[in-house]
Amino acid sequence: MTYRSWSEDKQAETGELEQTSVTRDELFMRKLVDATLMKNKLWTHLSNECQDRREHVIYVTMDEQQLPEGYGAAIADAALGLCKMSSMYSPEYMLWNGRSFEELELIESAGYTMELAEQLLDHYMVRADKTYEILYSVLDTDRKKVLFFMKEVDL
Repeated sequence: MTYRSWSEDKQAETGELEQTSVTRDELFMRKLVDATLMKNKLWTHLSNECQDRREHVIYVTMDEQQLPEGYGAAIADAALGLCKMSSMYSPEYMLWNGRSFEELELIESAGYTMELAEQLLDHYMVRADKTYEILYSVLDTDRKKVLFFMKEVDL
C-alpha cells in the first residue's frame, strides 16, 4: 500500500510519502483511521483507492482545515506529544477536558488489528457506564498505536 500527498489547491497528487507491505487486516485498519502520523507529521486522510484489486493508495494532506473544527490543534498537539511504544498495535484513548486531550486509562486487552478496526467503525464507546463520542482517530505506525480522541457525552 502507498500513502500519497494531495494538494487541494492544485487538485493534484504532490508525491509519494511511503510505500509499505501490510496484511489485509492492517490495510483495513489503516483505511479506517482519520489520519496517520508519518515522518513526525500529522497527515489527514482524504480518500482511499484500489487499483486492479492489488494496489492500495491512501491520499493524505497536511491541511489543518481538514481536522475537526474546535479540536484540530489539540489533536495535533496530543498526537505529536505522545511517546509510549507497543510491540503490536494497541489502542490509546485521549479524552477532551474542554481545552486539550488527556490520556484516559481504560483497561484493554492487546489490540489485534481487526479488533481495532471494529472500534474504528463505532461512533460511540461505552465503558463503566460512561459514554464517549469518538471524535477522531490517528494511526501512529512508529509507536504501533491507534489514538482515539473522544469526549464524554450524555445520551
